[in-house]
Amino acid sequence: MGEADDKAPLLERLTGFGTHIRLMWTVAPGWSTFCLAASLLGVACNIANMIVVGRLVGALSAVVLHDAAARPLWGWFVVFAVAAVLGQISGAAMTWAGARTSAGYRARLDELIGEAGLQPADLGTLEDEKTAQRLSTLAENSRSWLLRFGMTGSWEFLVTKLTALGAAAVVFSWHWWVPLVIIACFVLVSRQVRGWLDELLDNVFERPNADRQRADYISRLMIHPEAAKEIRVFGIAGWLEQRYVRSWHAAQDVFWPHTGRRRLILIMVMVAEALVIGGSLALLGYQAYVGAVAVGLVTTYLVAILGLEAFGPMGDVESGLMRTTVFLRNLVSLRRSLGLPDLRPAELPAPTVPSGGALGIEVKDLTFGYPSRTEPTLRGLSLEVPPGQSLAVVGVNGAGKSTLIKLIAGLYRPDQGSVRVGGGDPFVDVDESGRVAVVFQDFVHYPLSLRDNVAFGAMGRAGDDVAATALQRAAGDELLAALGDGWDTPLSKDFEGGTDLSGGQWQRVALARALAAVAGGAGVLVLDEPTAALDVRAEAAIFDRFLDLTHGVTTILVSHRLSTVRRAERIVVLDGNTGRISEDGSHQELMAAGGAYAEMFTLQARRFALAGGTGDSAGAGA
Repeated sequence: MGEADDKAPLLERLTGFGTHIRLMWTVAPGWSTFCLAASLLGVACNIANMIVVGRLVGALSAVVLHDAAARPLWGWFVVFAVAAVLGQISGAAMTWAGARTSAGYRARLDELIGEAGLQPADLGTLEDEKTAQRLSTLAENSRSWLLRFGMTGSWEFLVTKLTALGAAAVVFSWHWWVPLVIIACFVLVSRQVRGWLDELLDNVFERPNADRQRADYISRLMIHPEAAKEIRVFGIAGWLEQRYVRSWHAAQDVFWPHTGRRRLILIMVMVAEALVIGGSLALLGYQAYVGAVAVGLVTTYLVAILGLEAFGPMGDVESGLMRTTVFLRNLVSLRRSLGLPDLRPAELPAPTVPSGGALGIEVKDLTFGYPSRTEPTLRGLSLEVPPGQSLAVVGVNGAGKSTLIKLIAGLYRPDQGSVRVGGGDPFVDVDESGRVAVVFQDFVHYPLSLRDNVAFGAMGRAGDDVAATALQRAAGDELLAALGDGWDTPLSKDFEGGTDLSGGQWQRVALARALAAVAGGAGVLVLDEPTAALDVRAEAAIFDRFLDLTHGVTTILVSHRLSTVRRAERIVVLDGNTGRISEDGSHQELMAAGGAYAEMFTLQARRFALAGGTGDSAGAGA
């Protein structure tokens, strides 16, 4: 943006404003129509008063200086008063209705931004650094005060500009060239101010900047409850404040040195503008002095000339409208890159209920790599899991275990090869996504009710009875009994009546969510190291309970601690060097083979024994 945006053609700016108006009309057609009617009434009243005030002054001078009849004076006074009152009423109505329109507008923007984060089937799209930055910037800027000015000030902008056109027509009737020269000066000033503000706001709010991002992070960190303890314990409050100020100034230093030329041009244009307006008023005063213009018309022309100022910059209202149109342009660009409609929510397929029952998995010659890495993580991997089998996937950290799970869940598109779940492609068959349920290591602690946290496992496919059964099977009875509002208790103290859960309690909620997914028809259930933060005994107990509860369901356990998954019917070892499965069999078979699995298991067992049987045996690098 910046310079490029300042030089954008008029058609592009009008198109951006048109997009803004069209979106308002889409989300609130009734209120928008009301605002337009109130705006036009306000314009009519403003222009009428511009003319009537001259008539009123002329009639008053006739009464005072020439003893003329007072009847015309009172007539013009009534007209002026009525127009003034109607103007105030239209302004109040426009503000009230505009607030109603802006509420729907804001909700639609949030919906469009949220959909941009939710809709891409390929998780890699959102993990792309540029896409993630664009989405984050849009979400942050949607809360900007300037954007709020753009939403609420659109009708004020319309009234002001249309009134200025009326003022130009009035001055045109005096001398045609006067409004043209004044408008040209105001437009030049507005252009320079707009370009300067655009560059400033672009650098402050839009363009990625490491120093600004660091400053934003520190500002959030300073008020984050979870960071408060360590900040006070280590006494780093002063350091954070200094680092914030330093980072913020460093971000601004990139911009200010390059604005000297624009500031000089702006000063020159503003001086020219003052000279033109001063000259026009001097000409008007001279013609009034020599009697070339009647006193009433002098008043009308004076008010109209001052009204031409509306062709210049309008401060926060115009800046907000600029940011709104730029924001919409960036939002449309992002949505188009994701294959979404410009400014209307995409039509989502109706959710389908999985048929239920265990599903088989077939992975054939699978190759997948991340764009940020030169070598693929998985290379020609093949794996077949029959329906109802319990499978453990083990390997060293970084071997690609979670990557394989995400491919089975349909979150990534394979670079080569294929993945089939129940005979279907999980990436393509997005309406069948409920067939695979995964509890990840960093599973989400939703700050919503307990009911929602459990029911998310089978949203729309399971009632309260299913959620209650799932929580009971996950040993969550005591948790439910301890919550003040039961199922409706928010699981976050950020909400009134909410509470925070311990790590163990969240584990039960996550397990209940997985069991609810099975009850809702999921045919494959995966635990991708959600218990990695627990000690080895606790993790083994949860995995054992999980296998007991999901008997007959295709189950995958992912762990780097081998002793916790030994009960699985089958274990595969993922080799991070080759990107393939290096060993496959039951625990007893792999131990008898004496390969990498047996070596890692023995090493972990030895470390566990040395720790007295109470520590974490993951330290073997597995």
